[in-house]
Amino acid sequence: MKEIDDVQEQKISEWMQTMAEQTAPPRDLPTPGLLLFKARLIEKRIAAARAIRSLVWMRTAALAVFFLASLWLVSSGRSPLAPLFRDTLSSLMSVAVLFIFGAIAATAICLGFALILRRTNDR
Repeated sequence: MKEIDDVQEQKISEWMQTMAEQTAPPRDLPTPGLLLFKARLIEKRIAAARAIRSLVWMRTAALAVFFLASLWLVSSGRSPLAPLFRDTLSSLMSVAVLFIFGAIAATAICLGFALILRRTNDR
């Protein structure tokens, strides 16, 4: 019975040695100070993003209120500047198509550039 145990031990030992040869050597771990620095940096970025989020929503709401109020003043005729706005808008209608196509082209160029950058960073 001692022979069987020795043979099994030998097989197990050989198996463990071949497994150890196939296993990659461990990499050096980053220092604790670096990990703490990265954790604090990520925490600050998250806090900044959270603070900016409310500012972005408020800016968007303020712009929407401004444009709606301007549109209401122009359409209702209650503002002394309403005729001026109407004349300006009617004269700009001839070039509005160019502005729209320009905005679409700029958006397409930006999206294409972002796609190229994303593919470059993935490699």
